[in-house]
Amino acid sequence: MAAGVRMARRGSGWRRGRGRVAVELRDGPDQRDGPDQAGGKDRRPRRVLVVSHYASERNGGEGSIPLRLFGRLRARGVEAWLLTHVSARAELSQLLPAADFQRVIFARGVRGFGPVFTWGERLPAGLRTIAWGITQLERQVAMVPVARRLVRELAIDVVHQPISVSPVIPSPLTRLGAAVVMGPLNGGMELPPAFTGRDSSLYALTKAVRPVAATALNRLMHGRPEADVVLVANDRTRALLPRSARGNVTEISDMGVVLASWPVPDEPVPGDAVPDEPVPGDTVPVELVPDEPTAAWEGRPARFLFLGRLVGWKGVDILLDAFALARERVPASLEIVGDGPERARLAEHAVRTGRGAEVFFRGWLDPDECARRMRACDAYVSASLQESGGIAVLEAMACARPVIVSAWGGHLASVDAAVGVLADVSSRGVLVQEMADAMVRLARDPGLRARLGASGRRRVEARYDWDVILDRTLAVYDEAVASYAGGGISRARPASRV
Repeated sequence: MAAGVRMARRGSGWRRGRGRVAVELRDGPDQRDGPDQAGGKDRRPRRVLVVSHYASERNGGEGSIPLRLFGRLRARGVEAWLLTHVSARAELSQLLPAADFQRVIFARGVRGFGPVFTWGERLPAGLRTIAWGITQLERQVAMVPVARRLVRELAIDVVHQPISVSPVIPSPLTRLGAAVVMGPLNGGMELPPAFTGRDSSLYALTKAVRPVAATALNRLMHGRPEADVVLVANDRTRALLPRSARGNVTEISDMGVVLASWPVPDEPVPGDAVPDEPVPGDTVPVELVPDEPTAAWEGRPARFLFLGRLVGWKGVDILLDAFALARERVPASLEIVGDGPERARLAEHAVRTGRGAEVFFRGWLDPDECARRMRACDAYVSASLQESGGIAVLEAMACARPVIVSAWGGHLASVDAAVGVLADVSSRGVLVQEMADAMVRLARDPGLRARLGASGRRRVEARYDWDVILDRTLAVYDEAVASYAGGGISRARPASRV
């Protein structure tokens, strides 16, 4: 069979079967006649299956979205399950609480396609993107029969496919036997005009071909046109949807923060300072924050932090150059949390700037450790050039950290002068200089850091609290169920906003 359930956990009620998914629910009495979690209305709660070809907190990016959606649904008491690819099993077994892990079903991809991803990771950027696109589709195709069986045997009301967030990548999830919600989608970002030369000729060629391929595939795979609700993050993404998928579109934020996981530290934060033991790639440890009152604490080096994948469009080379300029004027350190194909090149670049001893590459850290380091930094920095969203920026703001970011893409939706600094992207030189100037300014002005950080926390609480987004998502589920019960979406129905 092309796909099969890979998880065999007797305690969870899941057993491995060849021709079917054997399900035995052991979650206590059937709650389908109880009150609704979203508003206490007299109807049964929704039973939700989150379907995602990729789920990972460690690798960041869109892979964290299905995990956070699943986690918040479970925290709210919603009957929810997660169907994802078997490659996530090791990470999720360590990351998720036991009760949640028991509700994760792992599926194989299409037989014979595994090497596409394995070898694709070693290819140049353009070909690597194509390989990942093929992998996304083959995993989704393999999950379709599994999802259909789960819908029947778990009495699922809503199937929610949160990723891929690209509005042009097709989905094969159709005719599942339940209402289908897709998104929030968020895409269509291009490099700033001054930075288009960063793309290799091969990558530029493959980027030109991808829209043609996407159009053809969307004619073959009708998941998004046939979805009961398609969620988008903004009007830019709405305009990029295939015309056939614009029948019932709802706008909702694709970024949310679990506020309890990113708390505001007490100031000063010596107890939250991260003991920095030398690791491969480090030269000297970052100076620890002394356990003394604030007045004696201000002379220490400023600590800047970046968290994300080390790929070209994240602009970490620009960040390294900006830090080197700032370090000529103020004592400081830069910590880079994350990994990716650019790590070795970036480590060499840091050495060439002459500031390699004050730049620390940490690799991937678990979410709790990322949160601790976020609280211990003085400011979060990102020179990303093609960011549709920017969840790490919101996490920094949730921790009341000021942010210094490139004035492009998703950063413009969440950052302004009230919460941080937007650096001009009119040229590489201007971006480097403005980021360096902002680092110096924040390093020298703890009062400004505190004001910007407090404003950022308030903004996240008001706009990006995951629980608020979940309330809106549950309302969307009701809309999707009503659409499905009515025989599908009405193409004449106007788009709505949540």
